Amino acid sequence: MFASSLLMLLGCPPPVLDDPTPHPEADADVFVDALGDPIPGLDADTLAKVERGREVMERGFTPATGLGPTFNTDSCAGCHQFPVAGGSGPRYRDFFLVKTERWDGALVDAGTNGTSPVRNLYTLHAGELHVAEPIDTVVYARRNTPSGLGIGLFAFVADDTILANADPDDLDGDGISGRANYEQNRVGRFGYKSQASSLESFNRGAMFNQMGLTSNPLFYTFPESPEQQAALLEPTLLGSRVAHAQVSAPGEPTLDDDDVPDPELSDADQEALLLFSTYLGVPRPGEVTPRVEAGAQTFEDIGCADCHIPRLDSTIGPLPGYTDLLLHDMGEAMSDGVGPGLSTGPEFRTQPLWGVQLHGPFLHDGRADTLAEAIAWHGGEAEPSAERWADLSDAEQAQLIAFLEALGGYAPDQQVLIQPGDAPPQVGESGGPDRDLAPAELELWLEGRALFDRSMIVDDGLGPYFNADSCRACHQDPVLGGAGGVDTNVIRVGHRDPDTGAYSSVGFNALPRVTVWGNLPLRLPDEVNLIEGRNPPSALGVGPMNDISAAAILAGEDPDDLDGDGISGRAHVLSDGQIGRFGWKAQVPSALDFAADALLNEIGLTIDPALSDFTGTDTDDLADPELPEDRAVALAFYLERLGPPQPGTPDDPAAAEAGEALFASLGCQGCHVPELDGVPLYSDLLLHDVSPDPMASVEQDPGVLPGEYRTPPLWGVGATAPYLHDGRAFTLEDALLLGHFGEAEAARLAFEGLSAADQEAVVAFLQGL
Repeated sequence: MFASSLLMLLGCPPPVLDDPTPHPEADADVFVDALGDPIPGLDADTLAKVERGREVMERGFTPATGLGPTFNTDSCAGCHQFPVAGGSGPRYRDFFLVKTERWDGALVDAGTNGTSPVRNLYTLHAGELHVAEPIDTVVYARRNTPSGLGIGLFAFVADDTILANADPDDLDGDGISGRANYEQNRVGRFGYKSQASSLESFNRGAMFNQMGLTSNPLFYTFPESPEQQAALLEPTLLGSRVAHAQVSAPGEPTLDDDDVPDPELSDADQEALLLFSTYLGVPRPGEVTPRVEAGAQTFEDIGCADCHIPRLDSTIGPLPGYTDLLLHDMGEAMSDGVGPGLSTGPEFRTQPLWGVQLHGPFLHDGRADTLAEAIAWHGGEAEPSAERWADLSDAEQAQLIAFLEALGGYAPDQQVLIQPGDAPPQVGESGGPDRDLAPAELELWLEGRALFDRSMIVDDGLGPYFNADSCRACHQDPVLGGAGGVDTNVIRVGHRDPDTGAYSSVGFNALPRVTVWGNLPLRLPDEVNLIEGRNPPSALGVGPMNDISAAAILAGEDPDDLDGDGISGRAHVLSDGQIGRFGWKAQVPSALDFAADALLNEIGLTIDPALSDFTGTDTDDLADPELPEDRAVALAFYLERLGPPQPGTPDDPAAAEAGEALFASLGCQGCHVPELDGVPLYSDLLLHDVSPDPMASVEQDPGVLPGEYRTPPLWGVGATAPYLHDGRAFTLEDALLLGHFGEAEAARLAFEGLSAADQEAVVAFLQGL
């Protein structure tokens, strides 16, 4: 890492900075072969902190650890998830910055946490799930999650290096007038508008505005930082990689009004996250072929390199980020009305291009699905380059794209969790098929699995409004096909007359989390007074559940409680006579219908209605059905043969054995029957009235009472928090205490009466299912 740094410190000439062709051998040693690895050359102490920082990046926060009171995600990796933790985010993770206009024309932040422009989708305030932005909101600025791979290394670029490329008044007359943004009297470099001068500031802002996590300013700097470079030479010569100098950092503590003491993130965790974010390595560039060289020359010839400067000097050597870190006017078509610091609406920082092919969708708002679309959208100062791009031949455009692809990474083909070279899970592994498959079956199953992971785009039929851009978006914990976090809850809405208790709809059943580019997000109607979450249940085990006979489900019914045990479960018999078994209201009868329902209602994708009654039409410009029949069949087959989760590992195996007997004695098996038709799912798949307040529930499922919910299967439950239909319970203990009323009240009260040790034994038993 420090060879090129040492050359600069000794006065040796650096490599040519303006050659766009990749030269990894002459650049700073920042490239990695395994995405997500830190840069080479770090010492053992720093590497340990980087790994701790990775854990913080992936940690799912809960209300007990500081999540909320408003939030968009429950983990950093919830947004920065592709291709590894710290990367970029799919389109369903896009969010909005919102502002209102004051009487004098000034724009005022209107974010739902009360201190920023960030529109939070969720809240943990009692009795609420969502807080609507002000009705007079005039600015909705969309943001797609940027990649963090290699971005932290720009901390080692001196302010003067960035300012040397600034030309705010275009004195050289080339039409390019980049200018710096500032924060705390330092040149900004992080964020789409270079609004943050330090990665600490960027991290703290994101954690507070996206998760509600509070923190104190961190007193930390890096020996590689420009301020420390004069002191870097001696420890470098002595072989020491990192010395943990402490200096005062600007900023103020962040505070919120939940029940967790501030700061909610410790200094140690914050430091570890900072080190992880700073030292994330850069994807190694690909082979420089004649085609790539030709593309690099075209990149320079049409003026792309005027802003996407191939290299910037840093204290660790030349950084081939293909950015000047300056603000440029990108034209009114790109303007978003947001101007942090000195920036204006149409001004954006030049986006780094190393590993760029990994990070679609592209541009600050994710409007571009391809690199070619992103180039064509360039306006303002970049419009002449975009026009020259349009004048290129198809072959020349392909060469330029090949050059961009050679800047590292791989073409993901809209996949996120399934990466090149990954071996698919086998029978007996979580996420694997439920039985051995014939070669043709396995091929179809793998095709369906890839579709499950695929991020859909507008050309596939995505939208116009959606909660997810893929099946994987809501079903990935702990593996592909699993459950979803509280930050993937569907927000179901309705109205109940406070005088009569009569229920009515409000025009739509659920508030979509996002929309395709060009549309404003839907705002919660003022008449809504019922908001109920729907947490995505695990799809693991859908295959065996799909095979359970209707007779086996019906055999467990006791709608009139004839046996007098207080349990009166009933099957959800649909209008066509089929028995519902999937969904929180048992509203879906088969795996194919499960797929069709989710595709339509969560992604906005239609299939042939001859395949399922749970599809329909939508209002986008793509003809219905949008998903070809062969793909719908493959997706359904993947679900039909998706095996059950593997048993968990209880914290206390001995206690788990005792917990099994207690589970039965409490009466839990009255609904959570251990085996149904030979399938050990711990559910009768029947509806039970278990709500503490049925009038607080939405009514969107014909034939089902508002307080009735299907008994959720318990296999693999230890790995699928949060719990209950609305995700309100973040622990198994909470699930037992918060979600069992009505028919389940006797069991809940019996659990409350156990000793602490016996309660822990029941939880240990559940962990091992």
